[in-house]
Amino acid sequence: MLLLKEQAESDASPQSLAVYAQLRKLCGISTVPLFYRHLATIPGALEWAWTALGPGLRTGILQKSAWEITRSVKFENVTRLSNQTLNSLGITTGDLVDLHKVLTAYDRSNPVTLLGLRYLGSLVAQRHRTAANKRSSVNIDKPWQPPVSIEGLLPMAQIADIRGNSLREMNVLTNRGEVSRTSPIWPSLYRHLASRPRLLSLATLVVVPAFKVIDVAAESIMLDANRRVNGLIETEGIVRDVPHTEQQLHQAITYAVELFSDRLPELIAVCRLLMASVPIKTV
Repeated sequence: MLLLKEQAESDASPQSLAVYAQLRKLCGISTVPLFYRHLATIPGALEWAWTALGPGLRTGILQKSAWEITRSVKFENVTRLSNQTLNSLGITTGDLVDLHKVLTAYDRSNPVTLLGLRYLGSLVAQRHRTAANKRSSVNIDKPWQPPVSIEGLLPMAQIADIRGNSLREMNVLTNRGEVSRTSPIWPSLYRHLASRPRLLSLATLVVVPAFKVIDVAAESIMLDANRRVNGLIETEGIVRDVPHTEQQLHQAITYAVELFSDRLPELIAVCRLLMASVPIKTV
């Protein structure tokens, strides 16, 4: 199984670490999203992305627009799992608190990552070259206070350590058990849950029967994200003079954008579904 390369913080260069720190701070998260950990393995890609996304993230305009996406995600007739079902899986109150932390963190980070990468895709495709038609403006010097970071998440399981039933569940959640759908991305969300296998089993119980409604929600999420990208592009002070990308870097960024665009809307919907289905305790 060939998985997407990523650069852990322990292996990152000082330049990558500086960008990682800004991403964590401005998004109010404690774990750098996989999309950026992957870009860090491509020479020049993470730095290019930060040059493009920095103004929108520092002002908070990108985050606030992205978080509005999740508010519109609704599921009808959601069945909340009973205490009997949770007890049968060995789920404790502590498990629910830890699950809530993970879901809240990814409910916060995935929409920002999606909107950011769609924005990067638009820039790298060179569809927007000038600011001639800008409709609104933002003060890029105005300080923005990001939310307090969500700390104390369950660790991410190392992929090589995921075995047995957890490996089968990861395959079903990630690839729906279909060889034709095999993805090089093993979502960080599921890797956190795999560090406590009963929570991965809980996610499987909720998510697998709901793939069809998740797909409908994911399509709506992508349409909303693309609409919001157009709004960001037209905001004065957000689009800067982004450095030109060489062909090889252009292709690598485009590939990453397309790959994660296929996965993130689904994961945003999955987070929302789990939050609606499982009786979550307050952190």
